Amino acid sequence: MKKAKLKILIGGLLLFLFLNVYTVQSEAATASFTSSISATSVYVGDTITLTIKATNAAGMYNVSRTNSNISVTSGNESEFIENTSTTIKYKATKVGTVSIKVSASDMTDLDNSSNKVTGSKTYTVTIKEKSNNSSSSGNSGNSSSSNSSGNTTTTKTPTFKSVNQKVYTTKDCNLRSSWSTSSAATSVQKGTELTLTGTSTQNIGGYTWYRVTYQGATKYIASSLITYTKPNEDEKNEEDNKEDDEKSSNKNLSSLAIDGIEMTPTFNKDTTQYVAHVDGDVDELKINAKAEDSKAKVSIEGNKGLKEGDNIIKVKVTAEDATTRTYFITVTKGEGTEVDTKLKLTQLSIERVNFEDTFKPDVYSYELDLTSYVKNLDITAVPSQADANVDISGNEEFKEGQNVIVILLTSADGSETATYQIKVNVPAEVMEKEEEKQDTTLYILIGIAVAVVIIAIIVVVRRHRASREDDYEDDFSEDEDKVEEVGRRRFSSYDDRYQTEDEEDKEEEERHSRSSRNSTLDDFLNAQDDDDGDRRPRGRHSR
Repeated sequence: MKKAKLKILIGGLLLFLFLNVYTVQSEAATASFTSSISATSVYVGDTITLTIKATNAAGMYNVSRTNSNISVTSGNESEFIENTSTTIKYKATKVGTVSIKVSASDMTDLDNSSNKVTGSKTYTVTIKEKSNNSSSSGNSGNSSSSNSSGNTTTTKTPTFKSVNQKVYTTKDCNLRSSWSTSSAATSVQKGTELTLTGTSTQNIGGYTWYRVTYQGATKYIASSLITYTKPNEDEKNEEDNKEDDEKSSNKNLSSLAIDGIEMTPTFNKDTTQYVAHVDGDVDELKINAKAEDSKAKVSIEGNKGLKEGDNIIKVKVTAEDATTRTYFITVTKGEGTEVDTKLKLTQLSIERVNFEDTFKPDVYSYELDLTSYVKNLDITAVPSQADANVDISGNEEFKEGQNVIVILLTSADGSETATYQIKVNVPAEVMEKEEEKQDTTLYILIGIAVAVVIIAIIVVVRRHRASREDDYEDDFSEDEDKVEEVGRRRFSSYDDRYQTEDEEDKEEEERHSRSSRNSTLDDFLNAQDDDDGDRRPRGRHSR
């Protein structure tokens, strides 16, 4: 019974080891391309997040859309990824449906480049108009909305990023005196021109609020109710779109730069807001802008006759289907614009990296080459304004090549911003060392698991042997006791028998002795009798 239990235990340990090693190897060897979407039914103004993941694989991915009912707010629709995940965020802009197709392109297994990794998935997203309780249908999207108890609530105050550009209302709507739908309203018609002075990304009361100026007064409006082009132009674009669905809607730039001037943040086709600084003697800028689609047209305005202070340069891209997209560059002219009160960093340090002689508050871009791999950097960024907000992005899961960390400063009132960049370069040899290190760690873990199982088996076997020896000793002790008892019984029997024989011998000797004495007495008496016989006759005759 004990041997059977031991075999079962050892078999279980070996099976556990095999399954763990097999699982680790299987996970390490599996390559795949997957995607997921946060929602397939949203309202105008809502955000949709598309997550794309390459597991133990490397290559390009591509995302295509059937129309412009959603627009990209962050991320890239085509990019190289390697054993990581990325996200693309969209904003729902128009009512209707849109199909999003995600597919892998030229993607291979990291363990075996001859193995192709494929994957494709299509999502259909339905976009609906926001519901509201306004008595006027023309005020939809910016009217008062109440909760179930009839009380309107505002949970927080939005933070605005300062801008200065013309926008237009997409429909008849209300301009609010604050970012609450219960505040005083000013009704305006579709196509009303406004000056956009502040943007926000925070959702409050179901809306993302923008700050505008209308007839000299500051107003607030839901971001979904404004457009950067006149509504009639949008309608014309939509009609052209319906007439010829085969025309390309690609209105992205592939590159954007200013000759001799640094522009922040680093160009990204999905980022439409940039800033730059020039000296007071600069009157004109040479803008280099190239469209992704060869059939798209690029026009530039505002780059000549620069004035002191802020200048807005517009780079407009018109796609083949006549839809447009505008990139804005805010150029500040003059040395006097950069004073000590301007929002900036007073300290920028990275743990285990010497930045003391490198960092300067007025230098906004830095480069760092890694000699050993780390997933992220321990960054300390201190703004010149104590209540300013510091947002650090891109500081995670570095990949081979250039990784850009963006440090965005925003003043408490949202009127000032500043952007710093740290370009982290990860050489190929550093990634190779990291992969070798990970492989070594995996083998060490497997070795430790094997050693633990072997030690466990040895301990179990030794305990089993010790238990058997104890059983043998107990059995032997019992046998000795039995032998001793039997011996005692036998010796006792021998003693009794010997004692009985001695007594019988003594009795026999006594019987012989008594018999001998009796025989002697008989002989003596017989002799006496003979003597008396002889004498008696003679005595009788004499008488």
